[in-house]
Amino acid sequence: MKRVVGYAVGLAVLVAVLFIPAALFNYGSADDSPESTTITSYVADFTLDESGDLAVVEQLTVDFPYGRHGIFRFFDRADPSAPHARRVVHDISVSFDDGAVPVEYLSEDHGRFKVAKIGSPTQYVTPGQHVYVIRYSLDGVIEPGSDGSRSQFYWNLVPGGWKQEIDATNLTVHLPVAAEPVQCATGAGATSGCTAKGEGSTTLHVRTGHLPANTPVTIKAGLDMATPPAGDTRPWAPALDPVLGPNAILLGLVVLIGLAGFGLGARIAARARETNPQFPLMYAPPEGIGPAQAQYLLTEDVDRSAYVGTLMYAAEKGAVSLDRDGDTWSITDQKGAEGWAGLDPVSSGVAHLLGGPGTTFVASKKDVEAGKRLKTEIGTFDDSVKGWAKSSGHMVASGLGSAGSLVVIAGLLAALAIAIFNPLSMSMVGLVPGAFAIGAFPLVRTGSGTRRTASGRDLWSRIGGFHRVLSTPSSKDRFDFAGRQELYTAYIPWAVALGCTKEWADKYRTETGSEPPVPSYLAGAYVGSHYNDPVSSMVDDFSSTVDSAISSYQATQSSSSSGGGGFSGGGGGGGGGGGSW
Repeated sequence: MKRVVGYAVGLAVLVAVLFIPAALFNYGSADDSPESTTITSYVADFTLDESGDLAVVEQLTVDFPYGRHGIFRFFDRADPSAPHARRVVHDISVSFDDGAVPVEYLSEDHGRFKVAKIGSPTQYVTPGQHVYVIRYSLDGVIEPGSDGSRSQFYWNLVPGGWKQEIDATNLTVHLPVAAEPVQCATGAGATSGCTAKGEGSTTLHVRTGHLPANTPVTIKAGLDMATPPAGDTRPWAPALDPVLGPNAILLGLVVLIGLAGFGLGARIAARARETNPQFPLMYAPPEGIGPAQAQYLLTEDVDRSAYVGTLMYAAEKGAVSLDRDGDTWSITDQKGAEGWAGLDPVSSGVAHLLGGPGTTFVASKKDVEAGKRLKTEIGTFDDSVKGWAKSSGHMVASGLGSAGSLVVIAGLLAALAIAIFNPLSMSMVGLVPGAFAIGAFPLVRTGSGTRRTASGRDLWSRIGGFHRVLSTPSSKDRFDFAGRQELYTAYIPWAVALGCTKEWADKYRTETGSEPPVPSYLAGAYVGSHYNDPVSSMVDDFSSTVDSAISSYQATQSSSSSGGGGFSGGGGGGGGGGGSW
């Protein structure tokens, strides 16, 4: 159930992220730059046929100063009066002073706006008045009536996005049937301001005087006719187009692929998942392995405590001695090869830190060289533990192996990038990599790239049983210390590696009624001290020294690589408008 809830929450968060483009649909920075051109005459002719298709001819007389290349005209696909419609302009043609002119067509805001950029980028328009004629068509623009009429034509004859001031307009509308009633408005949200002549006929005329920039002229004409099929319609509002895409069929296909991806990811993650074996009570660790191997087989991870526990294991076996003086630790090889002979190959690997009988390695918190050496040695040691598990046949790769977490992270980053940049103008495409990553997310967990074999599960079971004895309170699982108190100190390295030193000490106190003994290999550093738990304190002190030494070394690497230099730098359809460039 917990896993199901986690998957549900993950998918919900993913879908919310993929809806970012919808939240930003109407968000944009206003262009407050002054417009240097003026439209001295705006003449437009609109012909609407009985199928609802609209043909438009706009004749714009524009007064240019020096230094402008031309004009642009943009068309808005969204229509506030028809929230499921998309007003898709097509068959655009442009002339300039009765001649040809370069036109570049652009798409903005993930397809919401189509832009015609008219003019040459290498040539300025000569100052004075010039005439542009723009022709275009749209399909299925007649809507169901809203004022008692059967149908209506509700349109911005002059779009509200023109940056130029307009000195005068002359607008003509040809309808398939007589128009009644007719309303005309000037300005966004206005209900009056102009008059449309020709109510009751099939031709309407609208004239206006001066219009400030960004002032629409809107007409609403009732039509006594059946509403023809709409043009491009979708079940959702235009704000969701950047998320859900161009049509429901493609959306359904993407969702199905996304769900299949989730199922594939969950299946791969399930194959990498291991069920816990039984952990029978074990009063001694398995033979032939050391604390580090036990930690790895139990947790499928190797952390710093595995190295510390192995050093203590070597000290308990007499191979090394550990001495502490303030924040400085000394590790001395006691017997050379003879001392290491009784240890397993992985545990004896810590001998690489030393140079033979009588040699000493010294580390303090500010010791850069010691930190460099420890970083290398611990990295090599961790690799040797994992290599031992595979070479001995106790561990094999599972799922996607070591690449599993990278694949999951890549899937999540891909989904986020698609939501932010939306390169396909359909952010729901991000459901495909994102859902796979959610399904496969358990692969991010430590050990998800490996699986224990039959022999590995057997060792896992026995190590888990030993960990149970070390960590479980005596009220549940007793450990009879009578006649074998020495096993307490002998098992401390294992408790360190298995993360239960405090529980092991508490168990000794409960069963013997006395404080646990301090291992002899600590050379008196914690004997008689004020520490309530000297073993945990020793582990913390030693780990702190190691971490600080490594940090000191890494700080020198960071500072040596950070140098350098350089620089860093209103209602109705027919929405849109234009300006000059």
